[in-house]
Amino acid sequence: MGALNESLSVDMRFAVAFVSAQVLASTAFAEVPSDKMVTTLDSICVAPTSSEAMMAAGEKTAIAGNWKSLRSGPAPMPIMHNENGPKMSFESAWDLGAGASLTISIVRPEQPGLKYDICLIKPAAHVDSEELTAAIARQFGSTLTKDTSGRFKNQEAWFFTQEKARGNCGKQVIFSRGSGQPEALIFTNFAYPNDGQWDVMAKHTTRCPTQ
Repeated sequence: MGALNESLSVDMRFAVAFVSAQVLASTAFAEVPSDKMVTTLDSICVAPTSSEAMMAAGEKTAIAGNWKSLRSGPAPMPIMHNENGPKMSFESAWDLGAGASLTISIVRPEQPGLKYDICLIKPAAHVDSEELTAAIARQFGSTLTKDTSGRFKNQEAWFFTQEKARGNCGKQVIFSRGSGQPEALIFTNFAYPNDGQWDVMAKHTTRCPTQ
């Protein structure tokens, strides 16, 4: 576990590393990338009430949409420099067509107190940041609160308002704006056992920033 903690990128660049590992939205993503990305993220990633339900939603939608499976199986937790770490997660990825992809990673088998969900959509075309922000506001309204700390470059983030009020900022929607890396819309939901082994992870992925 110490190796995992040491591999953590303080500025959460693990998300960018995870984005760069993905490949390839249907034509609809190319035509209306912002709205399509946000509604897809909501229905598959945010709305399900558990990690396994999120994975099941992805699998069900993939079958209905005839998406091509890119990979599915045990994988290391997606953290920067953790490519050869223990396979504590299960990852599935699908080619949505036209150069877009959806990737879901959860902890499997489940472990008491540990949640490490990541759901990522890579679009086929450039996504305008202002258009995406407007799409997120339309879809989620006051359930999300914008991160205005300015702590990360080339990234915008929204916390889930009720979780933030409880001091948990590990549940987020993140837009990686590129700058040499693929653009992506990401949902994260993190929680850790209070056993001392995950303190570094908790500090940098669930602690709310001071505005």
